[in-house]
Amino acid sequence: MDVLNIAEQSSKAFVQLFYQQYDNQRNALGNLYREDSAIVWNGNAIAGLAQFSEFLSRLPVSQHEIASYDCQPIAASLTPQGACGILINVHGDVKYGDSPGKKSFSQTFMLMPVEGQTTNYFIQSDNFRFV
Repeated sequence: MDVLNIAEQSSKAFVQLFYQQYDNQRNALGNLYREDSAIVWNGNAIAGLAQFSEFLSRLPVSQHEIASYDCQPIAASLTPQGACGILINVHGDVKYGDSPGKKSFSQTFMLMPVEGQTTNYFIQSDNFRFV
């Protein structure tokens, strides 16, 4: 299978997993990141997993609706096992708590392969923005 097909399949699985966990098991999201992952939420940098977990715990219950996503393999990160990083852009709407309306958002992820594996990734960079 070529790198583009792997990126497309991996991105689809990631987007489904990420937003399902965000809306239903937010405490499990930390497993997708590394301590040095770059996280920016609506223009605010978040340093480290502990701070990110604390931030997520303060957010009200959420409900995401994904309108679209696109992905691009990062060929410069190709590993000997044939895996490479993936850039994913997601657009959708989210409703927090009892808010009557939804807010549009854009979120960009850079996934990197777990060392020595071809199908497992971690989030190296996450940039969320209301639009």
